[in-house]
Amino acid sequence: MPFIEFPFIEVPRDLLRIVGEPTPGTRAYRQEGTHEKCGQWLEALGEHYKGDVGISPAGVSMFVPVQRAAVHKRIKEGKLTAFFFYITHVESTFFGTKRKVKLRPYIVLSVSECKAWAAEMKRRMGYVDEPDETPLKTSKRLMPVAAEDEPKTEKETKEALDFAQTDPKDKGSRKVRYEEAHDRENIQQDIFYLLAEAMAAMASDKKKAEFYRKRLQKGMKWDKREKRWKWKE
Repeated sequence: MPFIEFPFIEVPRDLLRIVGEPTPGTRAYRQEGTHEKCGQWLEALGEHYKGDVGISPAGVSMFVPVQRAAVHKRIKEGKLTAFFFYITHVESTFFGTKRKVKLRPYIVLSVSECKAWAAEMKRRMGYVDEPDETPLKTSKRLMPVAAEDEPKTEKETKEALDFAQTDPKDKGSRKVRYEEAHDRENIQQDIFYLLAEAMAAMASDKKKAEFYRKRLQKGMKWDKREKRWKWKE
């Protein structure tokens, strides 16, 4: 098989002030801060990459037939570009000292890199010049070889997950504590707001951009019957 360089997206130096520095040896760019700063982070990614960046690790399976652990593993190995954002706040400990609390991160990836990963799998099977297929058909065809990208052991799976959930530079620090976001309803709401902000930033049509801005202004309400957030009309 001829060598084909993987088409990583470019992360220019002036974007680092928004996305943070990458973990050494990887393309995992980590940033942290408030909910407001998180919205600005996603909006900046949307503007710079014109919608190419925004898919979550779970969404990668639309293009590549792998489980989320394989995505984490590939990020850890420096084979996929990923942007992380940790919502943080400061708490006081029992002894009165201050400590940073970080929620598990939002992670977004590049659609074009996911498609390139799928193409990489096809080349392993010898399908080099096939016409484009839908993600569903591609997934069925590639399923037998997807295991090559999955973690081989429970230890490897755990290490990949730890790398995705916690910043390696915080390892062993008593000044940082990680916690899960327990309020699932608020997590869902946050995601809706972030997506709306990104769409407003990426929309080339002024009317579409204004549509998303108005949504953000009106806010959301919780539908008890359907158990989900809805935009206020």
